[in-house]
Amino acid sequence: MKSFLFPVLQSLFVALIVMSFYATSWFGEQFTLRAEPFDPFDPFYGEYVMLQYPDLKPTDSLQNGDVYFTLKEGNDGYALIDRVDTSPFFGSIHGTYYDNRITAPQLEQYYVEQGTGPSLEKARDLVVTVDVAPWGTIRPVNLDVRQD
Repeated sequence: MKSFLFPVLQSLFVALIVMSFYATSWFGEQFTLRAEPFDPFDPFYGEYVMLQYPDLKPTDSLQNGDVYFTLKEGNDGYALIDRVDTSPFFGSIHGTYYDNRITAPQLEQYYVEQGTGPSLEKARDLVVTVDVAPWGTIRPVNLDVRQD
């Protein structure tokens, strides 16, 4: 009986990790962000697009460093910063404020199919769809060329 306990616990742990990845989409809210690409290739992982977000600019004067923020949908349908603070709060996304922009580690890279990176870099105007869980986890789900 005890010989089966450890493999069962390991399997449950792996299932919990996989479910937590998808729980962001199941329980979260979906936002659309304007994005701009740069540097589309990694020799170890293949093609990806590094993204920066021109709309993620806070209105407050902040010090460079760690910030915590939430998103809301703007009038044009693209996400804007709703609340930003230097200390964590429930539902906040952890990011870094630098050079008058906020970046979050989960939003900076988007891996794409081999051969599509250069065409996305040339497009310059992209749209990223992300799921944001109530507990602050971000999951990018789609990257496409913006058609405004």
